Amino acid sequence: MQPAVPTIRQLSSTIHLWTGLALSGIVILLSVTGSVLVFKDTIDAWMRPDLYEVESAGEQSVGRAVHAIPNVADGESPWLIELSGHRDTPVVVWMGQGEEHVFVDPYRQTVLGRRAPDAGFVNTLFDLHAELMAGRTGGIIVGVSGLLLVLVSLTGLVLWWPRRLRALRAALVVVWKKGWKRLNYDLHRAGGFYTLGFVLLTATTGAALIFYTSTQELTNTATGSPAWPPAPPTVDTPVSFSPTAIDAALDSARSALPGATASFVYAPAAPEAPLTVRLQAPGEWHPNGRSFVHIASDGSVLRVDDARSAPVGSRIMHATYPLHIGAVGGPVVRWLYVLLGLAPAVLSITGTIIWYRRWKRTVPDQGGDSAPDAEAPVPVRAARLPE
Repeated sequence: MQPAVPTIRQLSSTIHLWTGLALSGIVILLSVTGSVLVFKDTIDAWMRPDLYEVESAGEQSVGRAVHAIPNVADGESPWLIELSGHRDTPVVVWMGQGEEHVFVDPYRQTVLGRRAPDAGFVNTLFDLHAELMAGRTGGIIVGVSGLLLVLVSLTGLVLWWPRRLRALRAALVVVWKKGWKRLNYDLHRAGGFYTLGFVLLTATTGAALIFYTSTQELTNTATGSPAWPPAPPTVDTPVSFSPTAIDAALDSARSALPGATASFVYAPAAPEAPLTVRLQAPGEWHPNGRSFVHIASDGSVLRVDDARSAPVGSRIMHATYPLHIGAVGGPVVRWLYVLLGLAPAVLSITGTIIWYRRWKRTVPDQGGDSAPDAEAPVPVRAARLPE
């Protein structure tokens, strides 16, 4: 006799159960940390006002602020300048190869403090969320978990789908007054359906960010898009990174992209490299922007890489980060991300409780003297879910 071939529903049940249980711990961790990180900049500024509080006074000079750092005066070169676009925030200078962040008041050219890139509560939380504090290996685990979460979500949709139309209403309703067991089941089933779109969005974008290069190549191939942006242009005369050159480059970049907000200034990485300014042009979703303006030694614009004109494949990739962190929209969207971001944790907990209760009914009583269970043991595979 040929063994029965499992149906799609049976196969989905097996995948959903065991993959969901295996992922439950890491999903809870990523869910909670992700919700907190939606407001990471606000939390970081609140926890470290000594680094982030700046009183605006007159005009900023980013160039003079950078060169006010004693290390720079002694000959050490910064490689990146981080700007926020707000008048009451500091300039953050990345020294060495990102070994130290120096916070500088751009109005008074005074150093507010220094911090390692991975120091502080928010940075630690981010490292935990993105790499489990285990470097690239941890990042791969997070990325694979995101892909598996997509699989768990889709198989959950198969299991949620009512077998009869009259059972649709029950599948969409959470009953609050029939005890915690029914509430737990409804939260898992109906809650999983209502939050499915958000979970799929954050899981896929999170995995895409972890495997960014591979995802970008795949997206470019699928859309027939060339790689973007092209390599930076070269210069014949080395570009100075003096205070005047930095401020002039920012002015030139803003003129080249009217209305854009500068987010980073990259120091020339080689004698033939230009000075590059990264900006968020109007209409860009990415909070830091993905547009670049390359500046020559005389302050003239060599080339503008406007993200709004990028190929389709690159524009899709540019959307992954803002969609993942809730940067598309204002505070209301961010608060929705905080609340919905906890959904995977809730689903993991409620799902584990459902499995545990059913597993417990399959375990025979080992006590000997205790009364038999009121419910006859029912194998997990044969347990019928309420419609």
